[in-house]
Amino acid sequence: LECRAMTRHDASPTSALRVAALLVSLATMARAQTPSAPPRLSLAEAVRAATTTGPAAQAAAGRRAELVGRARTDAQWANPTLELRRENQGAPIPFDDFATLTVPIDVTGRRFALRSALGASRDRATADALALTRAAEYATARAWWNFWATEHLAMIATERSELTTRVAQLDSLRAAEGEVSEAAAFRMRIEAQRARLAAAQAAAAAATARAQLAAMIGQPDPARIAIAEPILTFAELPTLEAALAAAERDRPDLAAARAAERAAERRRVAESRGAVPDVGLSGGYKGTGGYATAQFGLVLTPPLLNLNGGNRERTAGELLTATADRRMTELRVATEVRAALASAEALDAGAAGFDGTFVAQAGIVANAAEAAYREGASSLVELLDAFRAATDARADYVRGTLDRALVRLDLRRAIGAPAVEVP
Repeated sequence: LECRAMTRHDASPTSALRVAALLVSLATMARAQTPSAPPRLSLAEAVRAATTTGPAAQAAAGRRAELVGRARTDAQWANPTLELRRENQGAPIPFDDFATLTVPIDVTGRRFALRSALGASRDRATADALALTRAAEYATARAWWNFWATEHLAMIATERSELTTRVAQLDSLRAAEGEVSEAAAFRMRIEAQRARLAAAQAAAAAATARAQLAAMIGQPDPARIAIAEPILTFAELPTLEAALAAAERDRPDLAAARAAERAAERRRVAESRGAVPDVGLSGGYKGTGGYATAQFGLVLTPPLLNLNGGNRERTAGELLTATADRRMTELRVATEVRAALASAEALDAGAAGFDGTFVAQAGIVANAAEAAYREGASSLVELLDAFRAATDARADYVRGTLDRALVRLDLRRAIGAPAVEVP
């Protein structure tokens, strides 16, 4: 267009080439400034991002360091004491020099019990960190599937809105020509308005689901997220015996509860030995009156006023609590496995035959009903029923797929497996 607008005096070959080069550079700049489509995020990639760069990874590492650090503080060996002292400084008599080293000795074995509790606490911390990581995996996977479902439901609602709007416009023209009644055209306009509202609501739900997924994977801009279309195939369900055995072996919260009980037991043993005083051996040098002598001693803390009763009572209560938590965790694991497996079996049985072919057939029926209505061979009620049946079939297929995916995710969580199999 710029070349055509040139005057006859400027229409030289050189000027034309310069203008053409300018247009090419402008087009290149426009393409460079056009925002590229965000990469498609698969379920495995979302889970990996949540557990590596998202807040969950940092929380898991912090949880482990916190638990291990507390246990290490209790199990530390006592430091030796070095005393350097001079007496009679500035007096008319010779001063005395002392150099004494006191080494505490654990004759009761209390520290050894606490060191054993430290090992159990490390096992608990590792299991707790894994449980936090798995919780982030499951939450991210649920958010990913929820976004997939809401996005598809928004697409279905938008297509229905466009379809009803197109028919409403047709009916408005036909009512103006007297082919249909004004009441029928008005009803169709109402249906179109309802469909537009439903499409807006579905789009809002998809935007909310997108933002929730973005927060879990550490993406501050939800607009940069687009998910890849999953392969809608579901693996065969395990038997109840296999699922219970897997949960017994792999559930991190169960391992953490058992390790916490072991640690509480060892701390109770350590505090029960605290009623016997620890012993300290001291020895060193003494210089007095011009003579160098050696000294040694035995340091005892007799339990006259403090028999360590408070710590013994506290650790006994901690052991009771840890045992109750372990029993409750075992019961919860068993019931969660049974419930998740039963739910998955029920949904699989209910979804038999309800697949993409069924949804496509419902769409064919809706298209045929629209064609018949255009030809005047069907009523408005029949057309709306066909539209509604086709839309409901597609939406139910999406919701059914979401339910089957989430119940399998619940089953994987119940048996202690990762949210997805990531190499």
